[in-house]
Formats: sequence, structure tokens, C-alpha cells
Amino acid sequence: MKDCKPTEKGGIYYEFRRNTRSVKSTILHFQLRNLVWATSKHDIYLVSHYSIRHWSALSGVDTELINVQGHVAPREKHAGSLLEGFYQTQVSTLTVKDNLLVAGGFQGELICKHLDQEGISFCCRTTYDDNAITNAVEIFNTSSGAVHFMASNNDSGVRYYDMERFQLFKHFQFEWPVNVGFFGFLAISVTLMFYIWIFLLVLLLQACFVES
Repeated sequence: MKDCKPTEKGGIYYEFRRNTRSVKSTILHFQLRNLVWATSKHDIYLVSHYSIRHWSALSGVDTELINVQGHVAPREKHAGSLLEGFYQTQVSTLTVKDNLLVAGGFQGELICKHLDQEGISFCCRTTYDDNAITNAVEIFNTSSGAVHFMASNNDSGVRYYDMERFQLFKHFQFEWPVNVGFFGFLAISVTLMFYIWIFLLVLLLQACFVES
């Protein structure tokens, strides 16, 4: 077990190197997650209104990667890709890893882009369910080294895609909507109720400390 060092009152344990207000993220609802990504000490990816952007802390340069306010359509042809694309996509979640970016939308949209290439690589609708919001997306490497990503939606489905050919690899259906995370070779699925119970537990503990 890693040793913990004691802290001292008034001690300095971190410092901010730079502060800027010129780059602002937009989070439409407090339950949305992963709309700001840091892939290194100086590379920040974020959603700002209808724009997916990259900001460099080294150069201070803010670059638009995808504008989803208008028409977004793939430049590559893959089976299952929605060639007509989307209009005015509201981004609900985001993931960035190894020059790959995947954005999920409120209507079950998935938008995939290689950061070292021009244009969009793949677009699809995971579901046409009335409750189709994309809760989470995650890029990961399989045991064979292949790059996959998974998406969880409020239609209670979790879908795995092969990022080389952008093909649906597996589809898991649950009895309830889940959020998904990938740790090593283990995929973790939790329900919204899990977060609600944790939130209520925190409130209860706070109330106990106040009373004591």
C-alpha cells in the first residue's frame, strides 16, 4: 500500500500554471459527463455550445474540430454509417484517446473522427427509442490490441464498436439504462439509481456532521 504523507495547515500542494476565461465549456445538464477531456498535461478537448474544440495550454491556441450546429456527415463509407449525417446535434458525452474522438448525442447519435485526418469518419444512430440519449462513450484496447469503443444509451443498451471498420461488435441489453466505464479489461455498468443513492448518502452524512 502506498504511504500517505501527512498534510500541514497552510501547506501548498498544487499551483495553477495558467488561468483563462477565453475557452468556455458548455454542459447542458448537471448529469452529463466527460464533456471536458485532458489527454495530456496541455491538451484539452471540450464541448462549447455546438462546437467540439481543442485548446492547447502550451500555445494558448483554441481550434474547432467539429461544428455540430449545421450539417455533419461522414466522408468515409462504412456499413451502417448514416451517410446523410445529422443536423444540430446536441452533444451529451465525449471521449478522446489515441487520435480518436467519439461524441454521443441526445438522440442516440454517434460521431467518430480521426484527429489526424480531415472530416468525419463515421456517423450513426444507435437507437430510435424515445429515450435515446447517449450516457457515456469509452475508447479502449481489447486483449488482442484492437481498438474498440462502447456506448451506453438510455434505451438500456450498451454497444461495442470496432473502430477499424466502425462495425457493431456486440450489443448488450439491460433491464434499465446504465452508464458504462472501462477499467483494464473490465467493463463496469452502473445504473442512475446508483448515483442517486450515493448522492442521498452524501446528503445524509453532511446532515449528521452538521447536527454533531
